[in-house]
Amino acid sequence: MTMKKGFLLLLGLTLLILAAGCGSDSDSPATPSTPNDMAALAGVDVGKGLFDVNIGVTPETFDASMGKLALYLDVIRQTHDGLEAQGAAADIIVAVRGSAVTLVTGAASDDVKGLVTTLAGMGVTFEACNVATALTGTPNDAILPEIKVVGNTFISAIGYQAKGYSPILIQ
Repeated sequence: MTMKKGFLLLLGLTLLILAAGCGSDSDSPATPSTPNDMAALAGVDVGKGLFDVNIGVTPETFDASMGKLALYLDVIRQTHDGLEAQGAAADIIVAVRGSAVTLVTGAASDDVKGLVTTLAGMGVTFEACNVATALTGTPNDAILPEIKVVGNTFISAIGYQAKGYSPILIQ
């Protein structure tokens, strides 16, 4: 076989293989132009998520940690909106524990305060851990007003998981 015939045979086989995978199949679902989570949400009426926020904070990392919290709160907002847009009611709880409780006080950035207010207005429930406020010396009355101080967010997590909430760890 000549080199030209070999090349043409290889080219023909390659095109045949590519064409086999690119044909129209009326039984196949259309490929969405926007990524979605419909396969995961099939049969789900309510998306129940427990966001366990435990961002490490030191005096040296306070500002960076505040920025990290704002980023995660915005992703939680996007998660809420994404669930709703895809037909599942969003039932979201944000539990703040550890040194992260120092980020949700009156000293919070305007971004964090605004996101907490927005999310609470969308029905997101916020909790802060009393064990953590005691350990960090954060007065409970310094916690943002949209956030309920509970006895122990580990106990909350146990209860919410028993009620079907999916735990999502944020560190």
